[in-house]
Amino acid sequence: MKLVRKLSQIESFVKGCEEQQWWVGLDVHKKSYSVALRRGDGHICTWTSPPDPRALLATFERNGVRPKLVVHEAGPTGYHLARVLISEGIKVRVGAPSRIPRPVAPGAKSDRLDCQRLAEYAARDMIEGISIPTREEELFRAVVRRRQRLSNSIRACKQRIRALLLFHEDGRGIELPSWKAANVQMLLESELPLELRVLLENHFAELHSLEHIRTSLDLEIEAMLRAHPDWDERQELLRTVPGIGPRAAITFVAEMFQPERFTSGNEVSSYLGLAPMVHHSGEKTPRGRLRPVGQKCLRTLLIEAAWVGWRIDPGMGAIYKRVLARSGQPQKAIVAVARKLGIILWRIAVERREYYPM
Repeated sequence: MKLVRKLSQIESFVKGCEEQQWWVGLDVHKKSYSVALRRGDGHICTWTSPPDPRALLATFERNGVRPKLVVHEAGPTGYHLARVLISEGIKVRVGAPSRIPRPVAPGAKSDRLDCQRLAEYAARDMIEGISIPTREEELFRAVVRRRQRLSNSIRACKQRIRALLLFHEDGRGIELPSWKAANVQMLLESELPLELRVLLENHFAELHSLEHIRTSLDLEIEAMLRAHPDWDERQELLRTVPGIGPRAAITFVAEMFQPERFTSGNEVSSYLGLAPMVHHSGEKTPRGRLRPVGQKCLRTLLIEAAWVGWRIDPGMGAIYKRVLARSGQPQKAIVAVARKLGIILWRIAVERREYYPM
């Protein structure tokens, strides 16, 4: 009966106003969609829909509603809803939660109020949408991010082992020359207290397990690249840039999907989180710290690549030395090189060419 009442409410709201423009705000959750339908005269009708894009579309079609724009926040449910709506010719904007306007003063909050607010923002064109990846791009990016998380876990595991060895022998520590299997085996076969041996064997078992999973994932990523020649060609071209290795190139392809959507280097540097914030006052426009947004993993890889690239490439070296001479801070200089490096990689990805020295 509740569903019938809601459908009757929507029908009454739409009846006689079919020729008006419509905007829709959605608060998307795993088990439900909170929907706000805004008419051109500013009136809003809200209801709760099952978490099924087809059911939502059926409600629109049954009542003769063709939304001018549908808006919802990016979230853990992914982009399936947006892709289905777009496939039916409906304009959709997925807003980054950090970029959606919020009330200055705290107030009431509910799913119904949130979707109403989004419908109002949609009608006033206040939401700047993010790019929506295809299903294949979304999954490939998830796999590459998983690989990076495995690398972080391996690094943390090695740090725990080093800390354990340093803690032993009254702070003098036990030396492990390298992580080669022979050195690890020699350490485990040496005279150690039983408790320490148990700890080390457990940590090394965890380390070997993580490394095995990462190796398997690397093989899967190679297979994915072979299945998508366009991605594979792009990452091969990116590797012609000094300092860019396989991991950085693959991560760039995954995170910078559809590179043609960017229109300038400034947009690219902002997306990467390498654009400094501007604090303008009077006649001076000093630049402050980096904006704390963007692709953290890719930004880290670009900064690591910049430390290598500026020593190899004369153009990158000139940027590094110029900024270093002006600021006296190597960190600022290397960020400037990383920013330029990110823009170069973007242009190579768009133009499909090899790198030529700056």
